[in-house]
Amino acid sequence: MLMVQTFVIAFSLSADAFAASLAKGARFPGMPLNRSLLIALGFGILEALAPLIGYLLGQQFSGVIEDYDHWVSFLLLGFLGVRMIWKSFSPIEDESGAISPTWGVVAATAIGTSVDATIVGVTLALVSDNIPLTIVTIGIVTFGMTYVGLRIGGAVGQKAGQWAEFAGGIGLAAIGTSILISHLSA
Repeated sequence: MLMVQTFVIAFSLSADAFAASLAKGARFPGMPLNRSLLIALGFGILEALAPLIGYLLGQQFSGVIEDYDHWVSFLLLGFLGVRMIWKSFSPIEDESGAISPTWGVVAATAIGTSVDATIVGVTLALVSDNIPLTIVTIGIVTFGMTYVGLRIGGAVGQKAGQWAEFAGGIGLAAIGTSILISHLSA
């Protein structure tokens, strides 16, 4: 069950990176292979570091909220899940006139997609006991999904990214609900 939950967390956190990479791939269909690999690597590293930062922050106050940590996890993951679902219905941004994504835009996008992972890292400090596996899995899944998104973005378009973000939101909300139910029924 832990491995399934770890993969769902990794997929859910990678969904917004996948959505962003599909959009970039659709906007810049001739992106060179090495640039796609570097962008995917950057997204993977940032997405893996963000929950580690959140985990370290969460460790600082986990003892204080131990009696209601399941509620904190439920609320944080539920909020992020609903936010991702909401974003999946938002209009797709237009980058008219751009020739290629600049490294600054790529970095800002990667950091923006990693904010959710920082919050999830706080909840991992409350409920998880295998942080290295979770962080490595998140990094690898994000790398893979970003790379695939960049490469197939031109073929499938941005709409697929919105569906991936929707599915990721459902996954995070489901994990938060599962944590709450398991603690309340114990």
